[in-house]
Amino acid sequence: MSFKHKKKFGQNFLTDQGEVLAKIMEVSGVEADDAILEIGPGEGALTELLLEASRKVTCIEIDTDLEKILRRKYESHPKFNLVMSDVLEVDFDEKIGEKVKVVANIPYYITSPIINKLIENRKYVDEIYIMVQKEVAERVCAKSGRERSTLTLAVEYFGEAEYLFTIPKEAFTPVPKVDSAFMSIKIRKDNPYIDKVSEDVFFKYVKAAFFNKRKNLANNMTSLGIAKDIAKSKLEEAGIAPTRRAETLSIDEFMDLIEVFEG
Repeated sequence: MSFKHKKKFGQNFLTDQGEVLAKIMEVSGVEADDAILEIGPGEGALTELLLEASRKVTCIEIDTDLEKILRRKYESHPKFNLVMSDVLEVDFDEKIGEKVKVVANIPYYITSPIINKLIENRKYVDEIYIMVQKEVAERVCAKSGRERSTLTLAVEYFGEAEYLFTIPKEAFTPVPKVDSAFMSIKIRKDNPYIDKVSEDVFFKYVKAAFFNKRKNLANNMTSLGIAKDIAKSKLEEAGIAPTRRAETLSIDEFMDLIEVFEG
């Protein structure tokens, strides 16, 4: 009996497996002593390659129908560990408990929450290699322009994102509406941004700056209860034109902005 893909779990499995999976393994650089975390392993096509290449593979899967398939294939494999749960609810201290490299084709409908969850658990996760919708990868990895968002800045604050390669939608079943991309996020070991500005303060200003993407910084900063004329003068003091929009700012410019507003 063939597996029925469930829309509610955002299931799109690779059918063009050989070439794409080989490229995933190549760019993610899995080594023999790596412990791997795979989120949403599906029917285990990538899992098989990860088991061959690494020390241990922990798979997190929510679909109980897939549990039967995965256990039948890999239960006897000494490196295989299956956690049946929603990844967003997994306690990493309890279920992971060691440094892992994430290599996964994640469910697209919860991409941002998954990225945030992994960053929150950065004491265990320092390298992330994930397949996401192409436009999401472009947004996360954008250095400038309209694609930039609060998610872009969240990733930049903690690490460095890189767009690795594109996967056409025809490589999946069922065929999704959009192309996909494989990208990486490498968490910084020595983080100058955390040392400079606390997480709470950083995100307070980022969220304010993006409060309304169609409005400029001077207007959006009033969402913090700051008078517009004061916001304008502080932006000028930081060397940032008040008419600029949030997506045009680099993370270093955000640091300058925060330093002046908090000063």
